[in-house]
Amino acid sequence: MAAMAELIGYDVVQDEVPLDEPAFEGGLKPAVVNRRERNPRNRLLCIRLHGERCTACGLEPQGRYHAAGGIIEVHHLEPLASLSSSKPYDPATELVPLCPNCHRAVHTRRPVPWSIEELKQIMDEASGC
Repeated sequence: MAAMAELIGYDVVQDEVPLDEPAFEGGLKPAVVNRRERNPRNRLLCIRLHGERCTACGLEPQGRYHAAGGIIEVHHLEPLASLSSSKPYDPATELVPLCPNCHRAVHTRRPVPWSIEELKQIMDEASGC
């Protein structure tokens, strides 16, 4: 689900929304999308090499959420969307683990996501460090 949100993005609501009308959700809408393939081996190797601690904020979801903590995501430092054809990725140098919040935050800038260093700087500035 998180991958779909990353690919599609979230709609920004800019119109005034009447609060006295019901807001229906859950209708079916057919869709056809192209999806970039990910190699599960690269994800596994990235986590084995780097661990399950978020590279940006340091959160370790397993320690925080226990049984519900298997949520670490793997981020491609070179965005898949920028590729014209598939290529091999080195999990040691081109992939990093990110918690879902940081992964979503990195991808709020398009077409080129924030770098890990830029996201760390944004978080430092927000916390007053």
